[in-house]
Amino acid sequence: MTELMDAESVLTAAAGTSLRPTAAETVMALLQTEESIRQSRAQFPESDLIGNWRLHFVSAGKVNLISKRLRGFFLPSFLPAQIGFQRNNIDDSAPLCVTNQVTIGLIQLKFTGPARFESKKNLLGFDFTRLEVIALGQRVYEGAVPSSRTNQKFQDISIGKLPFFAFFAVTDSFIAARGRGGGLAMWVKQV
Repeated sequence: MTELMDAESVLTAAAGTSLRPTAAETVMALLQTEESIRQSRAQFPESDLIGNWRLHFVSAGKVNLISKRLRGFFLPSFLPAQIGFQRNNIDDSAPLCVTNQVTIGLIQLKFTGPARFESKKNLLGFDFTRLEVIALGQRVYEGAVPSSRTNQKFQDISIGKLPFFAFFAVTDSFIAARGRGGGLAMWVKQV
């Protein structure tokens, strides 16, 4: 990739399967896009997040534009990890439902729970409340996830006290966000 490529072009290439930019170029493009969205105060509609997204790239720890460590890595397709956002038609206290699952060999872990999106800040807060474990195609466990917030209603908890993603790129083919811990992630649309 050339240094002259703009951040959008780098991220579009990173979301693809051929001619990928380096990890450092991808992290820099993510940071530049994040800064641009922050300055423009652009807002994304909640509806653009609906769907299933495969985790495609993550930064190696907390990164920022001042940092000289622009490390990250592309996840191999044989280690599928995905996140999904759907409208929540069951629980009025949370407008969205989030699903996060990872498959390692013949074992699948699937976490689900309520979520809500604040478009003014592009923040999606969530709480995993259920876990399902599937081994060799058979459900071996399904139950509640222990939480310190069991006595609080989801809608009463401030997003600042929940795990959250601050989205700064939302397109038809990929989404990108900074997590509460400071790392960056990019997901590609599942087809």
